[in-house]
Amino acid sequence: MKKIKKSSPQGFSLIECMIALGFLTITMLGVIQLFGISVHQSSFARYNTMAVVVAQECLEGLQTEYNNEWESGVVSANLTAGTHGPQTFTLPAPSGSGSGDRVFEVTWTVNVNGPAKTVTASVVPLLANAMESKTLNMTAVFSQ
Repeated sequence: MKKIKKSSPQGFSLIECMIALGFLTITMLGVIQLFGISVHQSSFARYNTMAVVVAQECLEGLQTEYNNEWESGVVSANLTAGTHGPQTFTLPAPSGSGSGDRVFEVTWTVNVNGPAKTVTASVVPLLANAMESKTLNMTAVFSQ
């Protein structure tokens, strides 16, 4: 009968450990880059959402003026044909967030088509960052 020779337990060599460490480093660099991109995209989405809120507030205020126009018969200066503004809107930062208030500039254009009015609100965040300074346009049609 043959005796089975037991192999002696061997650990990892230094080269194997360095290769594994290299793979781990490359993987972690990719994860760190993805984290930075996700933070930047989250910031952009936050500003975009705030711009939508500001545009909605502007259009809702103009809708109220349009309704008052119909009731009183007096034409609102904000709803005459042409471009109006700019107006500045400030959204306060949430308490405890450590960030400052967000300031937006709003202009709106009114096109009159008989009794209906088409209003396009343009919102621009007042920031130095070019990524977050994109204009958001929102259009509403007011009619009775």
